[in-house]
Amino acid sequence: MMDQKRLWDYYQGEGVSSFDGSIGRLSALLKLATDLSEYRPRVLNIGTGNGWLEQACKTQGWDVTSLDPSQIALANLARHGIAGTVGFIEAIPLPDSTLDIVFCSEVLEHLTNSQLWAGLREIRRTLRQGGYLIGSVPFQENLSNGLTVCPHCGERFHRWGHHQSFDRTRMQKVLSEAGFTSTKMLIRAFPYFPKPSLTSRLSSLIVSTVGRFGFQSTFPSLVFIGRR
Repeated sequence: MMDQKRLWDYYQGEGVSSFDGSIGRLSALLKLATDLSEYRPRVLNIGTGNGWLEQACKTQGWDVTSLDPSQIALANLARHGIAGTVGFIEAIPLPDSTLDIVFCSEVLEHLTNSQLWAGLREIRRTLRQGGYLIGSVPFQENLSNGLTVCPHCGERFHRWGHHQSFDRTRMQKVLSEAGFTSTKMLIRAFPYFPKPSLTSRLSSLIVSTVGRFGFQSTFPSLVFIGRR
């Protein structure tokens, strides 16, 4: 099985620019959280990426921390004065009922079945009653399309380390069985065009509009909110 920690050490070190395209998605999740928050929430982000979400939460005055398997990612956050812990979703090192919001964006698809259920139980345990899990996963991903093979050892693996595929029905079922009430389920595409121009803005509008229908050519995400 692919060593996910080595994968993320690479992307959060040498390949950190690969997360630049996630800002639109994370901005949308942050807005959902802002609309749900009536006070200064205590927030956990699982899977740091380039640290954009933690920095945005800090700017809003929120009490934010991060959980990530990569020490490199957390060192990057520390330079911005944001605390984090090296760890995994299936063993969150926080007390019961201490969080108001847990962000978990593009994480669940990387988990095996046992990790998925353990992780959701841990998120629910650390959320206060009425707290929110806010996240996203690729929508209706065909996992076989991402398979590749190591030219050295011959091992077959998903190029991004994905183990799970979700649609609305499965996500609803997973959240329910983990003890969450599903409050929102949206299909959205979050295009990324690094050089702003009229053409890129028009392309972004088209991709975003078409993505709401789940067309795979737009790489749509399934955005979800679950309430404890």
